Amino acid sequence: MASAGAVTMQTPVDPQALPRMVATERAFAAATEEIGVRDGFLAFFADDAVQIVRAPTAAVVPARAALMAQPLAKLPIANALVWEPYTGHISSDGTLGWLTGGFVSMNQAQHVVVAQGAYFSVWKRQANGTWRVWLDEGISLPQIWQGAAPFRVAPDPDTGTAGSASETIDAAEAAIAPSLDPWRARLGADVRLHIDGKMPLVGRDAVTSSVRANTATTYALLRTEVAGSGDLGVTIGSFESRATETRRGTWVRVWKRDVTGRWRIVFQTEK
Repeated sequence: MASAGAVTMQTPVDPQALPRMVATERAFAAATEEIGVRDGFLAFFADDAVQIVRAPTAAVVPARAALMAQPLAKLPIANALVWEPYTGHISSDGTLGWLTGGFVSMNQAQHVVVAQGAYFSVWKRQANGTWRVWLDEGISLPQIWQGAAPFRVAPDPDTGTAGSASETIDAAEAAIAPSLDPWRARLGADVRLHIDGKMPLVGRDAVTSSVRANTATTYALLRTEVAGSGDLGVTIGSFESRATETRRGTWVRVWKRDVTGRWRIVFQTEK
């Protein structure tokens, strides 16, 4: 892996890396619908896949052991989990990417939706050329996410002024930790914000005017993952939001370099 402060635009190892990652996500969804969450996730999770635990304190831990401890699903699946990739990015070297979209849990016998939400997945290209999930997160939504097809590539971030081309992603995180103003300054024009229990917010104006953005928030960085090309990275951490009451939770952010090499936030999910 290259230094998180270095940008090395590279020819992708696979010129069809993004459509191949999207196709693998769809295969992942199809398999899980048939064989259940435990076996579907085990089939498509990387050996180094991680998950976020939130109690007693927030932490990032290996994911596969917890999946293997789950009981085998009874077939046929009673409540099938169905999802579809909507948008995402990959790094310039085609080795790290992210996707998001809507999901529903459907009772097969009654043909009714029992839960709905938005998922977020981070994918890593393996040494054998296949794509596997490194992180999978999801939030609940008050209603089904409509218009979640066909897939479209997420817009590249607009040019910002905060930071520099030599800044590491950890330094960018440290810069936004003290207050919300530095966080706002790093948001890309087309940023997406997913908050558990709320419909997705899209665009810098919608995000900065949200309730979440009007509270005093502090962050603690737990994990960083950056592509070898140094132009796409994912950070995981915990937050404390203080308004009329204190709210604690976890976040995952996707950072992408703009054309000047500065880190910009293009996606964030909170739970």
